Amino acid sequence: MLLAGSLRLTGRIQVFYLLDIKTDSLNSGPGTAFLEYLEHYNSPVDLAGDIFVDFSERIADYLDFIRKKDRDEDSKTIQIGKRLRDLGAPMESYKILKSDALYYKSKGDINMYLKRMYLAGAFANLGFPVKSIEQEAKNFCEELRKSKEFQPFLPLFLLNYAGILHIYRENYRVANEVYKEAISTIRQLVPDSFYNMTGKEYLWALKLISNNYIDSLLYTDKMADGDEELARMLDIAEERMEETESEYARFLTLLNKAEIMARRGETEKADKILEGIIRDSSGIVRGMVEPGCRRIKAIILALNGHDEESIDYIIRALEESGYYGNTLCETLTMRDGIHIYNILAKHKGKNDQYIFYREKGLFDYLLEVLKVKDWYLGSEHTINVKNTAIKIAEILLLKKEAIRLVGTSALLHDIGKCAIPWYSLNKITPLDDLDWEILKVHPIEGARMLRKLGLDEEAEIAENHHERTDGSGYPEGKMDISLETEIVAISDVFNSATTPNRKYKNPQSPADVLREIRKGEKFSSQVICGLEKYIQESFPER
Repeated sequence: MLLAGSLRLTGRIQVFYLLDIKTDSLNSGPGTAFLEYLEHYNSPVDLAGDIFVDFSERIADYLDFIRKKDRDEDSKTIQIGKRLRDLGAPMESYKILKSDALYYKSKGDINMYLKRMYLAGAFANLGFPVKSIEQEAKNFCEELRKSKEFQPFLPLFLLNYAGILHIYRENYRVANEVYKEAISTIRQLVPDSFYNMTGKEYLWALKLISNNYIDSLLYTDKMADGDEELARMLDIAEERMEETESEYARFLTLLNKAEIMARRGETEKADKILEGIIRDSSGIVRGMVEPGCRRIKAIILALNGHDEESIDYIIRALEESGYYGNTLCETLTMRDGIHIYNILAKHKGKNDQYIFYREKGLFDYLLEVLKVKDWYLGSEHTINVKNTAIKIAEILLLKKEAIRLVGTSALLHDIGKCAIPWYSLNKITPLDDLDWEILKVHPIEGARMLRKLGLDEEAEIAENHHERTDGSGYPEGKMDISLETEIVAISDVFNSATTPNRKYKNPQSPADVLREIRKGEKFSSQVICGLEKYIQESFPER
């Protein structure tokens, strides 16, 4: 039992979970030196080369310390979590806060345990909350529903759980029910009691929940069905808005109000709100909400048929949402960007959507994100996989359309990595179970993005490019995969293994890679023969 033994994107939601965190007043601990080290760096750009090796080892050392049950309290865990989040490692923030939570649970301090676990979940929602974290969030909600003593924590954990369902699973219907429960629960609480137990401002929490719920409602099928609920949530979000300490919560409400008006065709009113947000927000908050303003402006332009301008705005929104740190901001902006591109492709009546997306810069942007986030493979890898896959497809005498499908799928096979935090992609210290779980989501995320763009065949190949004919692959352990998928998969393996500066081991020669592939039963003999002929033609001297 989670409470057993108790003794007492811009995105709109870019950093909403953590804006008003106040560090607990504990004595300084071993985290002080680590925090001082982290404060030397402002972004992943500062962490290249040997610095990254040192950075990774220091994170591992601190995790080893914070996981000990016989240590002293450390006052710096929340600040360290925030710094790692800002440096693109929110999942390491999750691990640190969860370990700290378990420390307090072992001491019988369930209140501090719940504070830390809420923050751990919030950090995970700024990175990529995998299935195990989703289940953990769900379990906490179930336990807290039964607990009268710790009831004030329930809205916060419901917020975390609903955020996973809404943003990462796009299960809007279920997310809406969880948000409804969170709103109902927090409105039954006495504000002072909520603050005294959780340490969080009541209005801040109420507005974050209502604004997240609004975003989810906007993406529910048949939005008109939710108009009454949208109006109710906007009333709650605007209620006593001037009293909240959080400037971000205020501007988040205005951002959602502008989007509601934009989607209803009230574009002039929406434009005025967006202009006011940019004019009146302070520097830090403006940086958080500006991508959202551009995204909504892109929606307005797309709805009014201004396709080229709409694309310009969405690309700028994507660029401003950041490549590294707050993956949530990227996730939300990419979601909306893909939606807008799809609308525009349909407006144009394009039979070949892939060509439209390529000509209008979407894939260039996604590959640039991949290049910047994945230091070891990146976009060069996808281009190499594409070239190899096309040549193998030609060697195997596939038809013209099949060769084209192989090429486009190979180029896009790894775009799901855009949804994964930068540090998780590049980690050089030993990977734990959570790290592997995060890395293994990229085929699913890539397929989801491509299906939204109407590229269903490419999506199937992206989803299955880590599957193997002996059933040893992931994410499903399928054995029956298409020939086109196998070609992309073996091209991926070949280029990963032969790429210089690879993360896990030194690059292999083409002949050694082929020899290793032949030892297993992971690919069909047809595709292996295709790879062999490709190597003979492309690397004759080897």
